[in-house]
Amino acid sequence: MNTKLILIFAIILFQSCKTQQLQTKSSSPKVENQLEGELDYAKGGSELVQWQKSGDEISLGSIDETGVIHFSLPAYDIKALGRSHMEYQFESQLDMLRCKGNGDFDMMGQPLFKTPYEDVYSQLYPPLYIKKYGVNIAYIAPVSDEKVLIKENFNKVIGDKYYWMYIDRDLDFKNKCIRETFQDPDFEIERSADIQFKEGWNFIKSSLVELQNYGENNEKVMAKRILFTQSSPLSKDVKWYMVRVMDDEKIIAAKKEYELQSN
Repeated sequence: MNTKLILIFAIILFQSCKTQQLQTKSSSPKVENQLEGELDYAKGGSELVQWQKSGDEISLGSIDETGVIHFSLPAYDIKALGRSHMEYQFESQLDMLRCKGNGDFDMMGQPLFKTPYEDVYSQLYPPLYIKKYGVNIAYIAPVSDEKVLIKENFNKVIGDKYYWMYIDRDLDFKNKCIRETFQDPDFEIERSADIQFKEGWNFIKSSLVELQNYGENNEKVMAKRILFTQSSPLSKDVKWYMVRVMDDEKIIAAKKEYELQSN
């Protein structure tokens, strides 16, 4: 009798663990598209990388053989990296610094005015690169719709793009920025933000919510209003796409060199 009870308990425990594993896996984001050849995630070995301001590469996760994305976002001392690039200002990373009424810039492109966020250290990370065989073979882009990825659609299609951002503190950031457009100085674009940052990694949504027409016959389209808010990589609205940056011939050459160096 005791043996039967132990067996039943073991089966229940196994099923419970299996369910938890499936729930954990299903709650992780997954790549939407599966590219052929060496870019096929089913072959494994895909690491997600980016670079800190200091230039050092960091690993931010991986893609497994089923296409599931596993993030391993490391905490680090962003202040210790210093101000190592031109646009170090917090607002400039959201393109909300060159606003009407803010003030002028010097010849090096640095502002001649103070902002409330002068002492904030942060870094907005663009889409993460997929590293394999020691080279960056592709990148992974989180968007609301694949059409947002098309180069010709940049700032012309209603939709969302997503970014990881690292910041040195908790911060409630609400701001609005009106600026002239590059396409036509007679038109303006509004960028606004309503984000409750937490110290460390934050997943930011950039939404193009309104368009405007311009040109001699209003035949051209560009952004009119963009909104920055906080999101989650587990949101059902986020779609994760792989985009190649290297053709198979170059990847295979990198693979051969990698295997030679590994032996």
